Amino acid sequence: MLLALALIFGFLPADTPQASTALPPGEGKPIVQRACVGCHALKVVTSKRASREQWASMVDQMVTRGADLSDDEIEVVVAYLAKNFGPSSESADQKNQPATEQVNVNQAGAAELGAVLGLSKKDADAIVDYRKQNGKFTTLADVLKVPGIDTAKIESEKDRVRF
Repeated sequence: MLLALALIFGFLPADTPQASTALPPGEGKPIVQRACVGCHALKVVTSKRASREQWASMVDQMVTRGADLSDDEIEVVVAYLAKNFGPSSESADQKNQPATEQVNVNQAGAAELGAVLGLSKKDADAIVDYRKQNGKFTTLADVLKVPGIDTAKIESEKDRVRF
């Protein structure tokens, strides 16, 4: 399962000495080091800028894929990541861009669909397979026709879907 996460997000193990010093101080630092750094390079965390809601979604996704965090730890990690790696530290040019990362459902692979939309591997694979068999999507309604996917999840992330 951890290998799958590494493949999905392009992360590499981060068991280097610098891993413990690259994170800013805070209550969540030791939890992030324990729960995240074993599978992900710190650069992945430190280079990402996301809102509290986006971090919460990403952390929840990692938990569903095997990250060992209690409910209390999840809240601490989300607060830590949002504070230290939130959108407020973006440059002025970045602030003029859309606040959410988007994905083109006609070009993205399953890994990117899963990462950006917070989809399960099964749902992301189903979208890619459906697209290969039926051609490009032109509307959100086309995506929602994919059999067996979590349509509520897709609808909740509709602002991130591009065609």
